[in-house]
Amino acid sequence: MSSPTEMPHAELAMRALQQNRLGEASKQVLLALERTPADSQVLVLASMIASQQRDLGLSESYLRRALEADPDNKEGLIVLSKLLETTKRHPEAISVAHHAVTVFPDDADLWGHFGLILARQGAFAEAVEAFSRARILDPRNPVAVQNLATALADAGHEHEAIEAYQDATKLNPRNIGAWISLARILLMHGRFPESIKAADRALDLDRISQPAHLLRALALSENAQGSEAEPHLRRAVKLNPKDGLAKAALGYWFQEEGRFPESLQIIEEAIGLLPDHGFAYYNFFRAKKATEVEPSFIEALKTRVQNSGLPVRDRGYMHYALGKAHEDLREYEAAMRFYTEGNRCAYEIWLSKRPWEREDYHNRFSRTIEVFDKNRLANLAKDGLDTDLPLIIVGMMRSGTSLLEQILSSHPDVVGAGELPFWHDNEDEAYDGDPIPNGTKIRALGERYTERLRTLGPNAKRVTDKLPHNYAMLGLIHGALPNAKIVHVKRNPVDNCLSIYTTAYQRPPVFAHDRDNIVFAYREYERIIAHWRAVLPADRFIEVQYEDLVSDREYWTRKLIDFSGLEWDDACLSHETNQRAVRTPSLWQVRQPIYKTSVERWKRFEPWIPEFLALQD
Repeated sequence: MSSPTEMPHAELAMRALQQNRLGEASKQVLLALERTPADSQVLVLASMIASQQRDLGLSESYLRRALEADPDNKEGLIVLSKLLETTKRHPEAISVAHHAVTVFPDDADLWGHFGLILARQGAFAEAVEAFSRARILDPRNPVAVQNLATALADAGHEHEAIEAYQDATKLNPRNIGAWISLARILLMHGRFPESIKAADRALDLDRISQPAHLLRALALSENAQGSEAEPHLRRAVKLNPKDGLAKAALGYWFQEEGRFPESLQIIEEAIGLLPDHGFAYYNFFRAKKATEVEPSFIEALKTRVQNSGLPVRDRGYMHYALGKAHEDLREYEAAMRFYTEGNRCAYEIWLSKRPWEREDYHNRFSRTIEVFDKNRLANLAKDGLDTDLPLIIVGMMRSGTSLLEQILSSHPDVVGAGELPFWHDNEDEAYDGDPIPNGTKIRALGERYTERLRTLGPNAKRVTDKLPHNYAMLGLIHGALPNAKIVHVKRNPVDNCLSIYTTAYQRPPVFAHDRDNIVFAYREYERIIAHWRAVLPADRFIEVQYEDLVSDREYWTRKLIDFSGLEWDDACLSHETNQRAVRTPSLWQVRQPIYKTSVERWKRFEPWIPEFLALQD
């Protein structure tokens, strides 16, 4: 604050305030006001003292008098906007802060102050504009850049937010908060190695940073380095036993490892610490049947989900949890109501601001079908890599690919790699700017991909990659790896689409959460699979019906092991004992003995799913 104009009482009041001697400060400022009752600076000082004495009404009265005397008093405008925000008069606070930057347009700190008020009220787009102005005025200020990054992330401009967080860490490499925020947003975008590095930088600055341990664990787990993740998760919980998020994450990790009793215990603890954490409830009911749960617990969750103040993401997960609970209880109409509301919440979060372009999706598949005809595939295969290490499992999501990988990876010569986004991430590298793929570049991609598989299974004869949507990439995959075997899992289309709809995703596909979009995507999947069926060599491409697999597991497992070029091993008939980590929504099902409850599941919901029933035609 500027030095008070009244001397000496104002100066004495300021010194007393700084020393937290509020009684003396109040006495001195009143003496100052007796001499100059209209001095705006003294009135602002009086306001600050009154505020410290928790007399907000008196504080505001002094501020109003100060601004009446000098409407453009910078400190008065700042203090009044803060007071208005404290007393929850948010529109007035924004108006006052806006007036301040209008009067002082070249003051970077004022723009930053304005941005913070906007951001706290959820006006993220306007906050981005304010923080951007602050950055222009003071480009070397790491706080301004970090505030801009946070507002960009909140506004949904996450790619720009990543760049801003990176700039903030360059301006101040010792800013642990910026490294943690960068690690978090990189994790959300699937850039796991970069997220690990950012978390490492945070840990270099503070070895006992609980958020950094938690983020590093989550990124390691997502990056197929799960064995390295658990110590960091446990450290995060130990550093802050009251952190419900950390406990929920550890509980989810136990589920991936198949340690369900441990998972349930710690998830229950997480719910106790963080009763509004929707994902914890969702994981709870994935691991435990509602028939084994006290009815009062379910009723309490139904009451909690009605709280309009809940974040949409948590409310959505709670609806999915309640859908699963009512399905367990065979109350199917109620289950579908909750599933529908869960999808509505998820659509609002993930997809409402980026509507799915069906025409583009259709045209992309059409180009793939046109480019990868039988002749071009044969020509590309001539230059492909001579390896049979990859074992590619594809199918529409929720079709049974996880179960099949669990069965195949039970073989001692097979390692399950889970879902690898390699081909989708690197597809553009196969082309020279035109729609015709370059054989040399495709082979180079195959070499990199095989190296990645070899790191995951150093001694394996086969490594599975079960990213379902690789059905869109089979032209590139076969061209690069013509000896790789491809297994397509197909399922009753109504059951398949119903399963897509009733599953919550941490990162959903673009067509999820809307029934008509799911049906459209399913028909496109059928179209391109029909193409691959016609053009891929029969000794490289096999199809298995999910319903046949669960009804006659041994026959189909033996057939698939033989197709894979491996010797039979009885371990393939005990997939439920496979201890590998599973990172898909099927993590509970694939660790159970073969069960048939998912076959014709659609019949329980028949009255409420007309869109999916149309796929029977």
